[in-house]
Amino acid sequence: MQTRFLISLFLVLVVALKSQAISWSHSHNHVVLDTEGNVLQAGQAYYLVSAARAGRGGGVTLDKRESSHSSMVKQHSSDSNFGSPVSFSPASNSHDDTIIQSDFLFESTVERMFFGNTPSPSRETAIREATDLNIRFSEMPVVWQVQESQHWPSLESHMRYVTIGGQLGHPGSSTVRNWFKIERISSSGPEYKIAYCPSVCDSCKVECGSIGIMEESGKRMLTVSQHKEFPFMFVKARRS
Repeated sequence: MQTRFLISLFLVLVVALKSQAISWSHSHNHVVLDTEGNVLQAGQAYYLVSAARAGRGGGVTLDKRESSHSSMVKQHSSDSNFGSPVSFSPASNSHDDTIIQSDFLFESTVERMFFGNTPSPSRETAIREATDLNIRFSEMPVVWQVQESQHWPSLESHMRYVTIGGQLGHPGSSTVRNWFKIERISSSGPEYKIAYCPSVCDSCKVECGSIGIMEESGKRMLTVSQHKEFPFMFVKARRS
């Protein structure tokens, strides 16, 4: 009788802790939605296109900057060109992952103690607003990163471009340039901005900004600025 009471008590605690964790997570970070109203999923392919369709350009792709050997991220000038699909990977130390892992460890301990079972770990794949994440072109191993560039001869002027070449995962000081956040900018539709303000390193000094578009030699390059932001939306890429 006492054993059954303890089992019941532990199960009640599991349910209560899980409900509290889910409630806390949802109240702090809303999910990001695509143009169909579905939740963005980690690892899935999406076209990142302009939310302003009248002459504001299309999707993003790779290009070479004339004065640099780096592969730069640019936006197509044509509204009808959706560019290359991208995917998103949240930081492994985000609070969502911490909640999920703690919940799993607690559940598995209870099940091993009383039922002899070990449940399979479940991971939430929803992309949430204001969460550190890597962005990469689908099927590419390297991720987007912020690269500073000095304009010669004026050393007082510098630009921060979005390039590729960053390492996937490993949140911390060595990868601080690789982390971005998605933040909603419209309450009436699926319009978002992509911010650069990583929180994966508490001791790192980072100049926060948002991704904007700068025209350079006829190309629309993605840059990070404190004064400009560009409205994006996410279109689910369909398998051909």
